[in-house]
Amino acid sequence: MGLFNRTSEPASRMPVVESAVSEPRIVRECFCAKGHSLVSNLASFGGHPGITLRLKNERQEGLLALSPVIGDKRRTFFNFERVPGEIVQICCPTCSEPLPVYNVCTCGANLVAIFTTLKTEFASCIGICQRIGCLHSEIKSNRDLRLFSRNGYFD
Repeated sequence: MGLFNRTSEPASRMPVVESAVSEPRIVRECFCAKGHSLVSNLASFGGHPGITLRLKNERQEGLLALSPVIGDKRRTFFNFERVPGEIVQICCPTCSEPLPVYNVCTCGANLVAIFTTLKTEFASCIGICQRIGCLHSEIKSNRDLRLFSRNGYFD
């Protein structure tokens, strides 16, 4: 019997291997605190429209498009010269209102909230870090908010 020969077991006894490949989770809609949609066709990622944000600092103003695919850290800057480590204000591209801060990032900058529903509740938000180059972002749910509240992160 050769080294690579198959065994003569019936097919019913052969192990079944299932693929762990699943469809990516996509943010299909998100909003500023005033209810303006942040999803736009300014840039697309894997055929999906990106999440567009306005960036501001004392020198300039421009746009940032984030991938809507959860776990995908791709982003594209428009008319904004990025300086790694710099902290910028992140605003709605429609009304220019700064997005609300809800927590501190692990890098020391603030995380701002984009809301996944028209309700402006931190229980349904995605946090984006204000530091250029920090790719930390997080999705918050009601359960996470309760845990943070118990640990003194919220008043």
